[in-house]
Amino acid sequence: MGKNKSFEENLAQLERDGFLLIKNALDMETVQKWRGSLYGRYRRGEYDRRNSVGNVSYNQLLEQEPEMTRALIAHPSVAPYLKATLGKQCQLRSVRAHLNPDDYTQEWHMDFYDYWYQEEKVDASRFVQGFCMNTTFYLTDNTPDRARLTFVKDLCHRAIPEELREHLWYRDDRNNPFQRWCDEQPHIDLYPMSGDAVVFYSHLPHQGAKMGPDPDGEIRGNIVFHYQQNPMYPGIRFVSHPQVTLDALGYDGTFPFAEG
Repeated sequence: MGKNKSFEENLAQLERDGFLLIKNALDMETVQKWRGSLYGRYRRGEYDRRNSVGNVSYNQLLEQEPEMTRALIAHPSVAPYLKATLGKQCQLRSVRAHLNPDDYTQEWHMDFYDYWYQEEKVDASRFVQGFCMNTTFYLTDNTPDRARLTFVKDLCHRAIPEELREHLWYRDDRNNPFQRWCDEQPHIDLYPMSGDAVVFYSHLPHQGAKMGPDPDGEIRGNIVFHYQQNPMYPGIRFVSHPQVTLDALGYDGTFPFAEG
């Protein structure tokens, strides 16, 4: 987010490019608390997954760090953009933190792979298009010589070529046609620093990376909040209330036509 830009200008940039860097979203006390929590869990081996590209992930933060995690849900630094884009239909989908203790080059990926294909997937005569957003808070400095977040340029309002569709999978195969295509496209690199946040649309292809060793005691890390647009948000009047059904079936169980 550039200096002295108005909210309207930043929102226009988000709509145009699909992403926005927000400086100083978190104070350093909050950053230090999150570093202490995640680094401690890493030393104790208390993480959910370690993959082949140098990423360690934590998926249970709402249970493990409820107070700190809840404080970042629709955080004031990002809330205006979530509200302006998703409005009252904004629903938290998931929370995940990442550490990159090793050299790290993420797979090119999209958080919302089916964004451009929703109508055919739904197979309904009255189609409602969903929309998703990502807010990522950075816990360490991503200087150009150390780390980056990269987006494929100019893909906010157009889909990737149709012939690549069958290759849209989250994988570390660098010879995958989608990976190669993303490598060959024009890119925009962001360098978020400690306490910064990036807000972006979840259907944009993007890639995180870390080059070389971290400074002592500062493993590259971030915390990701995924939001989805839910048409039936609380506040929509209806003749019945869904809570009894949710209690009986669970949220997943209330989707009778969802397949595995």
